[in-house]
Amino acid sequence: MPWHYIDPGKPQQNAFIESFNGSLRDELLNEEIFDSLDDARRKLALWRYDDNTVRPHSSLENQTPLQARRVLEQSEGSAPGARAPDGEAEYPDLTCRLSS
Repeated sequence: MPWHYIDPGKPQQNAFIESFNGSLRDELLNEEIFDSLDDARRKLALWRYDDNTVRPHSSLENQTPLQARRVLEQSEGSAPGARAPDGEAEYPDLTCRLSS
C-alpha cells in the first residue's frame, strides 16, 4: 500500500493528530519551561498520564479514558468473543508431566 502524504498547508487532512498536537501545545508546551531534557521527559510523562487517565474527553462522552475502558470491558469483556463459555469448561488433563 503506498504512502499517502499530507499536502503542504493542509493539516485538516489529518485532523486527529492535529487535534492532539494542539492539545499538547496548549496544555504543556506553551505552559511549561523545561530546564533540561530529563525535565521535559518528566513533564511530558505527567501530561500523558493525565491525558490518558484523568482528564475527561468529549469524544468519550466526557468520561476519562480509564472510565470509558472500564465501561467497555464490563459491557463487552476485555476481548469481545473471548469469554469462557457458561457451564463447565472442558480442559485437557493437566496432571501429566512434561518431563520425567
